[in-house]
Amino acid sequence: MIGAAIAVFGERGYEAASVRIITARANVNQGAITYHFGGKDGLYREVLRTVRNALSEQPLLDLRSVEAHEPAEALKLFLRQTLAPLAEGAKLKRYLRVFAWEQLKPTPVRRRLSREEPFPTVLLAEAIVRRSLPTAEAKTVAIATAWLMGQTTTFIRDAEWLAQPPLGLRFDRNSVDDLVETLTFLCLRGLAFPAVNPDALSVTQALVAQGG
Repeated sequence: MIGAAIAVFGERGYEAASVRIITARANVNQGAITYHFGGKDGLYREVLRTVRNALSEQPLLDLRSVEAHEPAEALKLFLRQTLAPLAEGAKLKRYLRVFAWEQLKPTPVRRRLSREEPFPTVLLAEAIVRRSLPTAEAKTVAIATAWLMGQTTTFIRDAEWLAQPPLGLRFDRNSVDDLVETLTFLCLRGLAFPAVNPDALSVTQALVAQGG
């Protein structure tokens, strides 16, 4: 049933994905959703959990192992782990469509899930930022975490659009490796500037100080 629900929510979004359509696709009785998930919200919550866990299940790095790596290496492993699904093809596209709808029309279900069960990739991104910027204030860490997440979210969320002209970015294992190397280089420059002294300098001043 979860597979059918992922497909329907990805095709129609939360609002238009009715229980009737989902159960017809899964070939089950409508009462099964109430019995197993408590209703449409419960089913969608499980879909979101399944999708996000699938997108973050690569075993390269976790919160316990961040400290074991130099900051640059931890960053590269984070990027490689987060971007690995780009090489998975059709399965990935079904997952990405669910998140694409959430970007377009955020749901209360997603917000509650994020509060109650923070996305593992977000927690990992925060750990990477703190490893790179050990003296940064909480506000700087929060901004940098959101920024770091954005570096990968763009490629994961917009993979189909990026494959079209004029960019034509199609990803397989080799091209994902190239993407990781490029983003690591760019992110290291971005994570370097607060070390100049973020409390005393503006972003523009910090960039000038490092020759950016």
